[in-house]
Amino acid sequence: MHLDESAVDAWRRARADRARARRVRRSTSRIGLIALVPLILATGSGLVLYTFALDGRRPSTAFSWVHAIVSAVALLLVCWKLVDAGGARLRRGLDLHRALTEGASLLLAALGIPLIVTGAWLLARPSDGSFAANVHLVASVWWVALFGAHLLRYLGRSVDAALRGKSSD
Repeated sequence: MHLDESAVDAWRRARADRARARRVRRSTSRIGLIALVPLILATGSGLVLYTFALDGRRPSTAFSWVHAIVSAVALLLVCWKLVDAGGARLRRGLDLHRALTEGASLLLAALGIPLIVTGAWLLARPSDGSFAANVHLVASVWWVALFGAHLLRYLGRSVDAALRGKSSD
């Protein structure tokens, strides 16, 4: 099969457009990398809290508050990252063709809402088997799964953009 010059040019333009769409903005990648520390701490402390619940023990109030504060810091950094990413990039996640890529990232951010609401409820009224505790657990399991997928998709690009300067800024 032989392509004429216009077909080759069209293929190159399409390839360049796809590469541009995969780029990560330098500032967004740096915010995301900074957010990794509290996100990992929040995930780890959440697992510890869940382990206490499985064992039928209550963690200390101080540990629950540390988890809440670290989670709040992580959420604030994620919100900053979303604002930095820009509306156009976020709207792309609403496209059905990108539902499993950018759309999953938006779902990851949206899961923060039930986690905040149920987390605040559990701080005010600690309980193990309540509706709020179960919703918090289910939302956090989905969040961890989507967070892992998000890291697999973007971590390499983010490190590249943040440290080597290859970005779309």
